[in-house]
Amino acid sequence: MRSRSVALMGALLMAAALPAAAQNASQPAPQGVGSFDIGGRLFTVEGEPARPQRYRDLGDGTFAENFTYRRDDDRWRFTAKATHVGYRDQQYEAAFNQFGKVKAWFEWNQIPIFYSTDTRTPYTAASAGVLRIDDAAQRAASLAAVAPLAAPFDLRARRDTGRFGVSVTPTPALDLTLNVSTAAREGQMPWAGTFGFSNAVELPAPIDHRTTDLNAAAEWGSDRGSVRLQYDGSWFDNQVQTLVWDNPLRISDSPTAGSSQGRMALWPNSTLHAVGVTGTLRLPARSRATAYVSVGSWNQDEALLPFTVNAAISPIPLDRATAQAEAQITATNLSFTSRPADRLWFTARFRRYDFDNQTPEFRVTSRVAYDQSLQTSLLGGTHAFGYIRNWFDADASYDLTRSAAVRVGYGLEDVERTFRLFEETTEHIFRASIDSTGNQYVTVRGVYERGTRTGTGLDEEVLDEIGEQISLRQFDISDRHRDRFSAIVQVTPVAQLGVNGTVGLGKDHRPDAHFGLLEAQTRFYSLGVDVVPRDEVSAGVTWGFDKYTSLQRSRQANPGPQFDDPTRDWSTDAADRVHYVTGSLDLIRAIPKTDVRFGYDFNRSRSRYVYLLPANTTLAAPQQLPEVLNALHRATVDVKYFFAARLAAGVGYWFDKYTIEDFALGPGTITRVNMPGALLLGYVWRPYTANTVWARLTYFW
Repeated sequence: MRSRSVALMGALLMAAALPAAAQNASQPAPQGVGSFDIGGRLFTVEGEPARPQRYRDLGDGTFAENFTYRRDDDRWRFTAKATHVGYRDQQYEAAFNQFGKVKAWFEWNQIPIFYSTDTRTPYTAASAGVLRIDDAAQRAASLAAVAPLAAPFDLRARRDTGRFGVSVTPTPALDLTLNVSTAAREGQMPWAGTFGFSNAVELPAPIDHRTTDLNAAAEWGSDRGSVRLQYDGSWFDNQVQTLVWDNPLRISDSPTAGSSQGRMALWPNSTLHAVGVTGTLRLPARSRATAYVSVGSWNQDEALLPFTVNAAISPIPLDRATAQAEAQITATNLSFTSRPADRLWFTARFRRYDFDNQTPEFRVTSRVAYDQSLQTSLLGGTHAFGYIRNWFDADASYDLTRSAAVRVGYGLEDVERTFRLFEETTEHIFRASIDSTGNQYVTVRGVYERGTRTGTGLDEEVLDEIGEQISLRQFDISDRHRDRFSAIVQVTPVAQLGVNGTVGLGKDHRPDAHFGLLEAQTRFYSLGVDVVPRDEVSAGVTWGFDKYTSLQRSRQANPGPQFDDPTRDWSTDAADRVHYVTGSLDLIRAIPKTDVRFGYDFNRSRSRYVYLLPANTTLAAPQQLPEVLNALHRATVDVKYFFAARLAAGVGYWFDKYTIEDFALGPGTITRVNMPGALLLGYVWRPYTANTVWARLTYFW
């Protein structure tokens, strides 16, 4: 990893010299400016060491924290930047701009994902995507025999992303651009497999895949408008498309007791190709029209897995050998903006997205449940889910005064679906807002929105055929009434003081749903103060509160008389509440030759799930779950002292404290890897207190 870092760093330094070589000898040499940091860092943690480093690397040792370089004259500019050189979260950037002719840029970014240090597993990788347990322990058919083999390991993954782009302007009216990006992800992630409710397993699933995206475009423009033609391509390549793991309770296959191993498909290789054209046209009456149309295809044709890996069950013939999955995509976006009068504005937009799923039906007459029992398929095969989404939106705004305007708007969303409970849903959205922004002392912005969604073509027989309650409604397509209101107020009584506040309320109600999500409510408030008594001093503090509640209903019933018995209904009343406070204080040369920055963040959330029963219930009283609590404190101090114009020394301190109480993933719940009926990774959520101290020297040139 560090050799790659040195190579990339060297490439940036070499690139920094390239523009100088291209200078005409008669031109004065351009001057370069930049800076770099060198220093050391000490990181200590009590409790969970993975979470404070979930997406970063705070490892001890020396570092090259920031390298910046810029070199330019009146014809071109070159910039380069490198941070965290040699660590898992290192980043590199470079850009060259020959004004009006050529632009080129490069970026390399590594994002680590540190899941846990508590994880243990008895599985070892026999090959890519194949996880095995020692045969002797597997033959014992006991989780207690397997658990002692669980070896500790760090559960990690990392995403490496490289991007490159170039833009050429051969004539003032023509631009040619090319952008390429590639993102590779490697490592492991927590995964779940099962052989039934009494034999569930957690697995360290291997990750090794890459996504490559390419965009090429040509754009021509003039005073009257522009035309852009582009191509987009995307290729996803996964080196591990199948996961196979041993059954900890069986060493041999049985047609009734189950399989000695499990198998499931991971992400298959796939491709996307699309061609699009965009045009803009300047019209009379201070108007402009824009149109965009794109046509593309998604394809995936990887080999299909058999219905079971259990060799003791006779194979069920597959309807075909490969997926033959294909979808044709057509996207349209039209917009029109106009200002026919000085005080009147008008905007209209239309969008259409057609996902035409052309995957042929895969006929299924029988299937194997949990790799141990042959069952008749209730649906008889797969369905090609597709949809056409049409969206129209229009707004009109009128300036009442120089500092106040009112706006009204209307939106219409119409979605046609194939093989969903509703064939079509239509939502009408009305909104009104007021903006007061021209006043130097007070700014007010408020908007109210009302939406009503209804569905047609409901086929309740489909729910009955698969054994669901016919009054169940899926939340994304069910009838819904939605009300939302939000407002922002900013008050600046004097230039040195600013006060801001926000408020938001929202409610979703589904009148036709007896089971599923019935209603949801959101609300948020915030209040902030910013103070700048003089140029060298600035401070700010913000307090906020967010709350989300929902109500869902279900029925605990087996087929038969229980299925239609309303006394077996139960509901879940859920609520999430978050309080947060942020603060900052910057002293920039308030102390001679010294910059001091303080920062503080506090977040606390509480989540509760309350089970409700009707008055005439025939169910036993449920055991209520405890609240889920978590809080995060984060404080930072950064001090920099300038010995000279080109040399500064700095010290910093970061404090992180995280507390959590979670009934599902807490260490008090998951006490060992062989829990009743489950073989786990031991992945838990634990509190931590982390301290990071660093010192650095910064040189400027």
